[in-house]
Amino acid sequence: MGSSFFGLEIMRSSLQAQRIGLDITAHNIANANTPGYSRQVVNFRASTPYPAPGLNTGSLGQLGSGVEVNEVQRMRSKFVEAQIQKETQTLGYWENKSRNIWQIELLFNEPSDTGLSNSFNRYWESWQRLAGEAEDLGHRAPVAQSAAELASSFNQTRKQLTDLKSDIDQMIAVEAQEINRLAEELARVNKQIARVNSTGQTPNDLLDRQDQVVQELAKLTNVTVLEGRQKTVTVQISGNTLVDFDLVNNIEIIEPKSNAEMTQLIWSKGKAPVNITNGSISALFETRDSVLTSVIHDLDALAQAIITETNELHRKGYGLNSSTGLSFFEGNDASNIKVLDTILADPSNIAAAKLPNSPGNGDNALDIANVFTLPVLNGNTTTLNGFFDGLISRIGVMGQEALRNVDNQSALVQHLNIEQNQYSAVSIDEEMANMIRYQHAYSAAARMISTLDEALDTIISRMGVVGR
Repeated sequence: MGSSFFGLEIMRSSLQAQRIGLDITAHNIANANTPGYSRQVVNFRASTPYPAPGLNTGSLGQLGSGVEVNEVQRMRSKFVEAQIQKETQTLGYWENKSRNIWQIELLFNEPSDTGLSNSFNRYWESWQRLAGEAEDLGHRAPVAQSAAELASSFNQTRKQLTDLKSDIDQMIAVEAQEINRLAEELARVNKQIARVNSTGQTPNDLLDRQDQVVQELAKLTNVTVLEGRQKTVTVQISGNTLVDFDLVNNIEIIEPKSNAEMTQLIWSKGKAPVNITNGSISALFETRDSVLTSVIHDLDALAQAIITETNELHRKGYGLNSSTGLSFFEGNDASNIKVLDTILADPSNIAAAKLPNSPGNGDNALDIANVFTLPVLNGNTTTLNGFFDGLISRIGVMGQEALRNVDNQSALVQHLNIEQNQYSAVSIDEEMANMIRYQHAYSAAARMISTLDEALDTIISRMGVVGR
């Protein structure tokens, strides 16, 4: 037969269990708006019945011994979490690429009244006007001025593109440092999780932080997450381990030693190059090494073609003062194209004529104006205007593609987050209902203790006093 105090022990377990339920409910409500927090649920189970199976269990058999908290469960779908990590990498890539392409579009500023194409048009039109009235100094000065403006536009655009490339190179180093910081934090969280888990407790809040750090890493680079021992995680980048339990393989940043060099990333262990294929840092590498390199190359090719074709014709012509053999431009690409000082100082040196001592002859000026309509690029298949339009169109297409993919990927990640929130988000209404449920159970257990106390008081204080 059980002890007279057996019922008190059952109610004690109930008070303790319902109080834990109230504590977890309070914790959920407190973190209803905390980013990355996962709702926690108390799982109750009946305590081990009494007595243990044996020959002397009595006619009633085993009796219930109360309630105990089996687990404080963190509500989160691992499958959806893995999908979010995967798609977040792609979202980070397209967001950063879209931002970078948008910056390139701003530098060209097309179409506009101040863009490079407008300088092209003014330069081309000035040669056409000069071809009609070659002897008029009033038409020669605009040629020199529009050419200087075109050269300045080339110089400025080229410098801005180079500066952007340098800025992106520095951003690669910044994001690599952020990866290292997050890796160090994840290693610390892993160690804390293992310590708590070894005591038989569930480190729910630490697991939330673990997921949040992994998500931040996923937006930066392509990560593969593997489950480790004691609820820790191992994180890899392209097969190379970044974090293993509490050990970190940091990314070393090799800074450029000259303008011709770019930032390189290598692993601190083994010194192998870091192979990054997704995430925002991948977009930085692609923009720096592919997109901007291609755009600068094309801009240089355009400027070089203008320099070469114009100079070749100009050297064959004659100026108003019968000067000949003069180049019009100096330099060899968009970074250093410049109108010769002799042309700027004396526009009569502009070789508009094909014959000497022919002040009214503008045939050579017409030939130079026609350069813009001749196929002189891409193996003599593309005109200067066509080449430039193709460059601007290609940048625009890349920008539109990036924006479209940002929208699509954002919608996908948002959908996955909504699906995850069905498991993990805190519902204030539900928590209030739980609060009332635990409160009533706690009150009932307290009332039961009062009832048992009265029964025990009868046994202790009133029984056995007859005849005293």
